This record gives sequence, structure tokens and C-alpha cells, in this order.
Amino acid sequence: MKSTVVYESLQMKYPEQKGLISIIVPIYNTGNNLRECLNSILAQTFKNWEAILVDDGSTDNTKEIIYEYAEKDSRFIAIHKQNQGTLLTRKTGLENSSGEFIANIDHDDKYHPQFLEKMYAKITETNADFVYCKYQVMDENHAFFAFDRKLTVDASENVAIMLTPRQGLNYVTWDKLIKRKIYAKINFPDANLVIGEDPVQMLQVVYHSKSAAFVPEYLYYHNLFGVSADTNSILWVKAAVFIKKTLENLFNDIVPHNVKNAFYSNVSCFTTCNYFRLDKKIRMQFRDEIEPILPELIKAEKKLRIKICLFLASKGIEFPLAFYNWIKSLSLVKWIRKSSIE
Repeated sequence: MKSTVVYESLQMKYPEQKGLISIIVPIYNTGNNLRECLNSILAQTFKNWEAILVDDGSTDNTKEIIYEYAEKDSRFIAIHKQNQGTLLTRKTGLENSSGEFIANIDHDDKYHPQFLEKMYAKITETNADFVYCKYQVMDENHAFFAFDRKLTVDASENVAIMLTPRQGLNYVTWDKLIKRKIYAKINFPDANLVIGEDPVQMLQVVYHSKSAAFVPEYLYYHNLFGVSADTNSILWVKAAVFIKKTLENLFNDIVPHNVKNAFYSNVSCFTTCNYFRLDKKIRMQFRDEIEPILPELIKAEKKLRIKICLFLASKGIEFPLAFYNWIKSLSLVKWIRKSSIE
């Protein structure tokens, strides 16, 4: 039997203020790295903003830094809560915001000084439901960008575009400016999520949006290493489960084929590999959600060596890491790669 997930709609506490941008900043144990983020907000050329700083039960000096900035500038609003994960921390920030538009920033990222100015100009000029921009990944000198694609009125097509990697919109929240009225339609699962929290929000934003606009400039700087490299497998599997539940919730359990295919393609490797790395007892809590879709996830996997390992694992053989490493080293794999089969 599938597990039941409680979804709750946003309960906005304050009336909307026209022209105001609310910046939601979920924060957990960032210490002095937080200052660079908050300084990038202070440096904005667009001045009509509020920044909701939500401390998710940090155990370092985060609380002192938040109070420091709140005392320095009244546009910073400090909130402290018990640890619930990034998703519910954003929900708290949204509920305590009052802007006509919503922006997000991760606690270890930075805005370009004109991020708010140029995003606001585009959303007011086009009357789009949300706008998005190019962004750069810090520490790697590698740039990512979203293509300029207009949303259609077909919600399933919009969601499929969002789920399709490298072919349009990405499902992060932080490179976007979103109308409050769209965000108000989002339902938040009562779940502690620190990975996968972005698509849980953005898939709903896109579903309810009819238009989007693109600012072809690098206005956001993302720290690629915001998630620890030793993040455990259970977090990745949990993320996939809640993305799946979000889609089922949106489409009343009848998810269109194009959306399903995009989902399988997007989560195939990181979900299945991490699922089979879990201890058997831990795996049981995700079994009813993952195992029915294993054949499609394995089918969507593009790398032959991983596909073989996953197929064996799905037949009851524990995830064969030794076999995976052995077959990876074979010259056959090199031949496959050259032949573009892999």
C-alpha cells in the first residue's frame, strides 16, 4: 500500500503589496558564508524588496548573523524555527511574505546587483506568470542557461518541458521571479526535504502558469556544492518519491505519458542506483513507490553498464557494485562508448 502524504496549501498571513518583491532565504548552518549571500541582496539596484530570512534550527552562529542584518536594514525579516528541511522552511518564508512577486535564493548563492531590477522589468513588461534568467555555477567556471521557450496552455506539456533536462526550463526556483498569485496555488507536502524541494515547487508553478519570459543575462551565481558530496542515498530516493507524488497530485493520479516519460528520463539513474544501495530494511519504506516503476526507470537509463547492473538488481540480486566496477574497466565499454551505443 502506498504511503499517504498530507499536502497543505499556503496560508499567506499578510496582504499583498503591489510592486514589492519578497526574497525567500532558507538558512541552515551556513555561518559566515551567509554574509556574502545577504550582501548581494543589499547590493541590489532595485530597492523595493523584503528578504525573509528563515533559520531552520541552525546550531552555529547563523542566528547572530541574521539578527545583525535585520538590525542593519529593516527590509530583512528574521524568523527562527525548528529544523524541518528546506521545503518547509521556504513554506514558512512564503507564508510570512507580502510581495506581489516572489524570488528565492539559496543561503550560499549570490545575486548579480541587477537581478531584481532586470527580472522585475521583464515580468512587468510581459505580464508573464514568471520570468527566469541565465545563471553561472560558482567554483567551476561553468555556465548554465535556460533556453527561451514559451509555455503553452497545455499543462502536461509545460510540466514535461520542466522535467526534460537541458531542453528548456530547469526546475530550480532560484533563477526565477514568480507572481505571488501563482505561488499561492502551490501545495506543500508535510515532508522534511533538503533535496528535491525545487521541483516539488516548480512543477506546480509551471502547471498553473500560462506564460513565462526569459532574461538572457547571467544574473544568478549558484554554488554547485551546496549539497554535501557525501549526501546519503536515502535523500535522493526520497526526493524522487516526492517528485512522483507531486505529479500524481497535480494530475489526480492519471499522469500523462509525456510527463511520465520525462520523469523516468530525469530521475532514472540517481533514483535506481541509490535505491539499490540502501539497506534492505530501509529500502522497504520506499518499495511500494519505486518498485512498480523500476522497469521504466531501468529502460530510461542510457548507460549500458548501469542498465545491466540495475536489471540484475531488479531480479533480486543485490546491487552488484563489484560487477559494475569490473565491467566499467573492460575495453568493451570503451568500444561501446566509441560506437555511441552507451
